Amino acid sequence: MTGTQHGNQKKREKAGTHTGSRAYGAMILAIVFALDCIVTLTSLTPKRYEVSVGNAAKESITAPRMVEDAVITEALRQAARNKVEAVYAVDTELADTLIAGAQSFFSALLSFQNAAAEIRASSVPTRTGADGKTYTDDDDRTWQDVISASDLLAMLVKLPISISDTSLGYALLETDASQIEKLQDLVLNTLETKLRAGVSESDQVKTLSEINKTLKTSSFSVWLKAVGEMVYDAYLLPTNVMNDVETARAQEQAAAAVEPVYIARGATIVEQGQIVTEEQMNTLLSLDLVKGAEATSHLAPGAVGYLLCIFLLLLCYLSVFEKDTFASGKKMTILGLILIVSMLLEWVCYVIDPRISPTVFAILLACLLLSRKVAEILNVALALSFALLAGGSGATMFGSDSILAMAAMLVMGQVTILAAEKRQKRGALIAAGMLGGVAGALIVVSGGVILEYQWSTSLIYASLMMAAALILSVFCVGMLSMWENMFDIITPARLHELANTNHPLLKKMMTAAPGTYHHSMMTAALAEGAAEAIGANPLLARTGAMYHDVGKLRRPLYFRENQNGQNIHDTLSPEESAGYIISHQKDAEAYLSRYRMPSEIRKIANEHHGTTLVAYFYHKAKQMQETDGEPVIERLFRYPGGLPSSKESAIVMLADSCEAAVRSLSEPTRDEVADMVHRIVQGKMDEGQLKQSPLTLEEISKIERSFLITLSGLMHERIRYPGTEIPA
Repeated sequence: MTGTQHGNQKKREKAGTHTGSRAYGAMILAIVFALDCIVTLTSLTPKRYEVSVGNAAKESITAPRMVEDAVITEALRQAARNKVEAVYAVDTELADTLIAGAQSFFSALLSFQNAAAEIRASSVPTRTGADGKTYTDDDDRTWQDVISASDLLAMLVKLPISISDTSLGYALLETDASQIEKLQDLVLNTLETKLRAGVSESDQVKTLSEINKTLKTSSFSVWLKAVGEMVYDAYLLPTNVMNDVETARAQEQAAAAVEPVYIARGATIVEQGQIVTEEQMNTLLSLDLVKGAEATSHLAPGAVGYLLCIFLLLLCYLSVFEKDTFASGKKMTILGLILIVSMLLEWVCYVIDPRISPTVFAILLACLLLSRKVAEILNVALALSFALLAGGSGATMFGSDSILAMAAMLVMGQVTILAAEKRQKRGALIAAGMLGGVAGALIVVSGGVILEYQWSTSLIYASLMMAAALILSVFCVGMLSMWENMFDIITPARLHELANTNHPLLKKMMTAAPGTYHHSMMTAALAEGAAEAIGANPLLARTGAMYHDVGKLRRPLYFRENQNGQNIHDTLSPEESAGYIISHQKDAEAYLSRYRMPSEIRKIANEHHGTTLVAYFYHKAKQMQETDGEPVIERLFRYPGGLPSSKESAIVMLADSCEAAVRSLSEPTRDEVADMVHRIVQGKMDEGQLKQSPLTLEEISKIERSFLITLSGLMHERIRYPGTEIPA
């Protein structure tokens, strides 16, 4: 088989593996989708009862969730409306009409006088003189002589205020027009002042009495005073009338201030044998508990279609933007288990209160065990999915509670992701979840203000959200170690714990192999700085370096850094010495497995020597060969471990060699250190020790510079600079 054919075969095998992994990922999502449908439909399909208004209930019916008691709440609100006093306002249009009416009366009264004067003029007695001309006699007739009582009464009843007293009518005909005009000014001014100021129905009689009293003390004649009183009686009407709009608004404000009365979850709505009332029936209908009156007959296909769209979105995102996750059977298994546990938790949350959701649990785990991007798409998918349940079943399904819950879950999840990313302590993860809960609670309260929820309702909802976030965060952190061990995953929190110098294995190394411990700490400092310089995982590099030589604990005195005076290798052959030195790699694997270290740490310990040669003893064997003639088998002096396969593993290899080499220098200068570091790094490259690592030449150059900076800080007391004296 040619090289090309071999390469093509490897590509086909890789493609086949990816295809199988993608099929596995799709199957995992399909299983979760089916479980989500079961949870959703089971939650939204409560037990229904055969009940009708006026008939006895066959069994007791309890509320599956908290619901408002509409009857009692409405009764309290109506009582609040009834207590509201009517809002009054001056009806300016009515005031203008009444004033205009009074003006028209006085105008008609003057017209009445003018009409009577015309009748008098037309009926003046005449006589014929001697010269044949007609002469008018002096008119000394009374108005009774001019106009009969019947004719006068006919004229008086046509006035805007009908007058039936002919005596008053004759008196008005006798009154001078100027007096009537003065009366008009007084009456109209008084009416306008009172009417425009507002006359209430309760104060009408009192106000009328006051202005009549003023009229009676005036200098007008008795007849004109009577006319004035008639005008007041006719036109001083209530103008301070009830404002229906403002009164209704005040009543509704009072009703809105009434706290709703709720039927608690588990409370009995209808007792067995009790006659079902219309109010109870309405409550049962709102909870979707009446058989034959389901809230929607298309719940199942609608819910399945809705959830299918969500999972198709999740599938497309993972297959396009998170290919590594989707193609990894391990990661998809983790994602599937996170979703399955979340669905089961949602089932429990729905029983407690439909507005509670376990999204914080899923988001925290996804962010810690998978990646931030997976956590973000999971946040969207779960918010959309669980929002369907947030409103409960019945009339409230997909209502304002659902939309508000969706917004709160989205914000809560994103805040949790931002707060939890790269946190190194488990307590900080709980704080991150709680911070997300607070953000969600703020959304709930803000939404409650927009939707005009009662403050008590919003605060209860917000408190439930924060409490759920706290409890689920604690639950998540409590389970984190189980997930880490089950799937052999390293999280920042786990690495932080392993890097703690109080770890039993590190404490053992500190006492049993202090030289190795010091070397490991120095190597860890070099590795951490280099990893930061190239964007690798500094915490992983640091932790791996701290444990990379833990195998030396089995025979600490076989390694130079732990020896005091006598060197045990002086009594051993080069092959034996090399064997003991090389065995520390296998011993490290045993120690790390015993302490259940993550595979990433074990890999660093296994790869940090690659396939390098134990040069000192190999050359010693070569020298001995010249005298005894025994052949030297190179394989016995070479490490059998794999080559570094990750950036962190390669960094630890370089840091380990550079630290040991620089430590061997006696009072080195900066140039000597730089030359030594460069020769070590170049030597590893020339030997092919880095050929399987993903490091680039640019990154290797950055690693060199980082080593020099760190060494300058760690070994400043030992480095001589050219042209300077060594301080005492």
